[in-house]
Amino acid sequence: MKEYEYSFKVESIQPYIKYCEDNNYEKKSVIRQNRIVFENKNNTHIIARITTEIQDDSEISLLDFKNVKNSNENLKISDESIPLKITKENRDAILSTLNVLEFYEVANNNRIRYIYEKNGVKFEIDDYISPKMRVVAIEGIEEKVQNVYNDIKNIKFN
Repeated sequence: MKEYEYSFKVESIQPYIKYCEDNNYEKKSVIRQNRIVFENKNNTHIIARITTEIQDDSEISLLDFKNVKNSNENLKISDESIPLKITKENRDAILSTLNVLEFYEVANNNRIRYIYEKNGVKFEIDDYISPKMRVVAIEGIEEKVQNVYNDIKNIKFN
């Protein structure tokens, strides 16, 4: 599925959370995640990701693939696969398949992700614990994402 996304590092996530709340975006979730990113030795624009969502006493892990070849400035146009749930029974097979396909780990990130949505636009606001950084992503329908990005880039978030 095609994804249009603006993604950028920020000093603080609070102004973006406030923007979402002030503009009637619906808070969908606040979730702790661990994401391991794999790159392919022969095809550097294809990545694999194992994302583990941690809520209370439960964990859910998903594998997906993303084509990250197309981008200009902050806009990334990519294709993402449908996520595959990782279970105790299929975990070794998935890791073996990644190995055979020559994917290797390049990042292991821990974060708190805030998700807000409205009218075909989703904000993914990430407060990374490791490595320490903050990132805001706006994704969804191309024209709508462009309009929201243009709106917020003109706002001074101090």
